[in-house]
Order: sequence, then C-alpha cells, then structure tokens
Amino acid sequence: MVKSKRMKAWASIRNKLAGLTLNCASSIQDNVEVILNDISGMGADISPLQNLLGSFFRLLTSYGQAQSALVDKTTTIKELKPYLKAKKYLELVLRERNEKSEEVSTFCKSLEKARKKVTKLKARQDVAKQEAAEMESKVSTSEEEFSKCSDVSLATAKASKVVEKKKKVLESALQDLVNYKLYLD
Repeated sequence: MVKSKRMKAWASIRNKLAGLTLNCASSIQDNVEVILNDISGMGADISPLQNLLGSFFRLLTSYGQAQSALVDKTTTIKELKPYLKAKKYLELVLRERNEKSEEVSTFCKSLEKARKKVTKLKARQDVAKQEAAEMESKVSTSEEEFSKCSDVSLATAKASKVVEKKKKVLESALQDLVNYKLYLD
C-alpha cells in the first residue's frame, strides 16, 4: 500500500513536470515539494530524489533569470539603436574629415611647391631685368658712338666701312634688346 502511494505520488510529480513552463515553475515546485514531503512522511528515504528535483528547479530558476536578462539586454539594444545610428554617423563624419584632411594636406604640399617655383621664377626675372639693363646701357653707348660717327664727315671709304660695321653692330644690339624684352614679357 505504501508502495502504491509512492507510485501514485511519483506519477503525480511526472505529470506536473510534463506540463512545466517557466511561468508556472514556481507553483509546480511548491506542489512537488508537498508531494515529496508526503512521501517522506511515509518513512521512505527520498533524499536523492529531493536533491535531484531541487537541482532541477534551481537550474530552471537560473535559466529563467538568464532568459529574463537576455530579454532585458535585447530591449536595451533596441533602445540603443539611435545611439548606434549616431555612432555610425560619427564614424562616417570622422572618415570624411580624415579624407578631407588628406586632400588639404596634399593641396598644401602642392601650394608650397608652386610657391617655391614662383620664388625661383622671380629670381630669374630679376637676373633677366639686370641683363636687360646692361644691354640697354650697351645699346645706349653704341648709339652715342654711332651719333658721333654720323656727325663726322667721312673722308675716306675706310672710315665709311667702320661706320657701317658699327651701324650693323648697333642694329644687332638693338635687335637683341628687342628680342630680350619680348622674352621677358
């Protein structure tokens, strides 16, 4: 008779465990403990079964807590979507800023090279102006010599040839000066 009561109690425990869900685990645990206490009152040693079911219900409770924590984290993540969007936008803005910084850096380097070229060209221009001034001085001197020679009456053919040569030299120097001025402009 005691054995049949134990069997009925065990069948009752199995039926309750078969319909177990997280929502009703607490009430089923209470019912199972009542049944185990009844069986224990009959003088049977059911401590291994009690330990096993206690471990089972602790594991079930732990699982419920983990599931609840997961739901909470999922909710938190869903609430953080605006934060994640802002983070992605910030990363995009920072990437664009870095790209623009690289472009500006490249442009600055190009600008510095161009500035150095301009400095060199200005130095060359100053040298060219100085050379042009020297040429003008030579032309002026040649013109003065030419005008002195043209005022003198040329008595001989030899003097005439000298004047002609100087005239050609003067014209050549004048042409060089014109070409040089055109080069500078």
